Amino acid sequence: MVKRTEHGFLVFAVLVAALGLLTGLTGWAALDLRQQRAADAADQRAELTAKALDVYRAMADADAHSLNAVLVNAERATPLRQRFRDDVSAATEALHVASARSAGTGDDAAGQVRELSRLLPLYTRLVEVGWTESDAGRPVGISYLSNASSLVRTGILPVARRLHAEQTEAVVRAQRDAGAVPWPFLVAGVATLAALVAAQRSVTRRTRRRVNPGLVLATGLTSVALLGAIVVVGFVDGRGEVGQRELAVVGPLAEARNLGREADEAEARILIFPSAGDVSELDGMFDDIEELVTAAGGDEAALAALEAWRGHDEPLLRPARGGANAEPPAFTDLVRTIIDPAPGDADTFGQRLDSRLTELIEEHRARAVDSTGSAKATLANWDAAVLLLMAAAVLSAAFGLGVRIREYYT
Repeated sequence: MVKRTEHGFLVFAVLVAALGLLTGLTGWAALDLRQQRAADAADQRAELTAKALDVYRAMADADAHSLNAVLVNAERATPLRQRFRDDVSAATEALHVASARSAGTGDDAAGQVRELSRLLPLYTRLVEVGWTESDAGRPVGISYLSNASSLVRTGILPVARRLHAEQTEAVVRAQRDAGAVPWPFLVAGVATLAALVAAQRSVTRRTRRRVNPGLVLATGLTSVALLGAIVVVGFVDGRGEVGQRELAVVGPLAEARNLGREADEAEARILIFPSAGDVSELDGMFDDIEELVTAAGGDEAALAALEAWRGHDEPLLRPARGGANAEPPAFTDLVRTIIDPAPGDADTFGQRLDSRLTELIEEHRARAVDSTGSAKATLANWDAAVLLLMAAAVLSAAFGLGVRIREYYT
């Protein structure tokens, strides 16, 4: 037990200094880590999820256009081929951005982007050769297009889907990490406050001075650091929950849009190189899209567009619905079913659904991005602020106790 008053004050000075520095360092480390996680979610992961969706949509769309182009005459094929090339260009641009964002993520994102970048030109060459051979009247052209379509469905689209799913999970993890309670910092801060209160009581009891300005200021600075950090992290956690809710809606909507693009492509495959069960598969896609849209809130416009598309595709779906004995429609009528736009619209029924789902996805994704960005902005510079506040608290406490200590040596 310390018997001399000045020695007791010196012990308190050392204790407060040690705890204050510990609080400052743990606070700086905790908030710096949360800044990094918020920046990771806002600057890298969110962009990767968006670009993965862009690649998926563009390539599924390109596959549909590449096949539709061989079902029509040369005049109608020209705009379809241009749309195919526009889709490939959009996918290429998205991959350029994804390549930059995937660097340093520490997961397989960069490898997935490289794989997509490797497969894309191979797919494009297969389609272009297929068109050239088909224009020349050689049946091998259909084989090239079939191989290209298989490459999209078994190679490109699964990788893009996996990239999107994994990066969405990474965004959610980063948001949770950014909003996690910094327990070591809080424990150290409470211990510092306890030491400051004990030091103030000791000064009051031994010197009969009721208030030590240095210790009071140090207590205030420490309280500001603790309360400020708690409020900031709480806000970040709340914004993270908003972002996670929005991403939970984006997921099924994106999957519904992906299935819609695959259904658009499946219509053409049924006519060009049909296989057993492909009509039933198309019918099942419509059912799955309906379930996904319903799970995401059941947007009436999207469901109406889906129902209109499904009704329009009745000639294609009839065999899967027990109508196999009915007289099949002419091939040219089936081509018009999947190629012609919806009445009063420049888009086909599938494209109309795609447009509505894209609107919904962008709305929810924008809210998710906004919540992640606001969390990042809120955390900015708070690591340095906590460190400076605690450094000032230590200096203030040292000054307050130092004045009392010097009185015993003068």
